[in-house]
Order: sequence, then structure tokens, then C-alpha cells
Amino acid sequence: MPQGEIITHDGIVLKATGDGTADVEIITGNACSGCHAKSVCSPGSAETRTITVKSDADLNPGDRVTVVMTQSQGFRALAIGYIIPFLVLIAAFVTTTSAGAGELTSALLSFAAIGLYYLAIWMLRGKIGEKFEFKIKD
Repeated sequence: MPQGEIITHDGIVLKATGDGTADVEIITGNACSGCHAKSVCSPGSAETRTITVKSDADLNPGDRVTVVMTQSQGFRALAIGYIIPFLVLIAAFVTTTSAGAGELTSALLSFAAIGLYYLAIWMLRGKIGEKFEFKIKD
């Protein structure tokens, strides 16, 4: 994979389960410095996150690793977290306003629609999580 098509994060192994996965703590702010979307992304500020990654390597707690994911997965996450909810908000507001509801009612129903969207995302998190795959760089 060419360098322009992957997103990398440096991390530290917290736990290696031995089943081909490991829990890795990453500091998101450092890896985001070169990303053009860092200003609109909530991980753009430096914070630590723990993620589960796939790896066949022999890892031990404390090992320093580089975690990679494809750029298209990053854009998919951006769409799920920001773009689609914005479109849901606008569509719900326009639809309810066109149906004759007042602005306050339309706004409240639009926020309710976003709440339902995020509830659906939460309920489908396992299935959605299968689409996002972090790996340890060889």
C-alpha cells in the first residue's frame, strides 16, 4: 500500500491476547498532525485511545508498534460520525418544515432524528466495527 493511502498511529501494546489480536494505546494527536481533516475531527486534539488490532507478531506489553488503517476507512468513519448525521438533521428539518410543522417543532424532531441515528449506530456497532480493521505495521 502506498504511504498516501494509509493512516498510521504510533502506539504501545497494553495487552497481547495470543489469539491474533492485541490492545494498543495510541496518542491520536501526534499521528493526526499531517492529516488535512484534523481541524474537523474530534481526535484532532492529543488524547489517548485504546484500540484492538490484528497482528500475528509476537507482541508483549510495553512494545512500541505502528498501527495502520486505510485512508478509505478513515473517510468512512468521518462519513458515519459527521456527514451522515448532518444530512439526517437537514433532511428531517426540511421534511418536517415542509409538512407544516413550526421551526421549533422541526428543530426538536431533527435532533430526535439524530438521536435515533446514533442509537442505530450504537446498536449496529459490532457490524460496523467489522468494516474497520487496524493492523500492526510489519
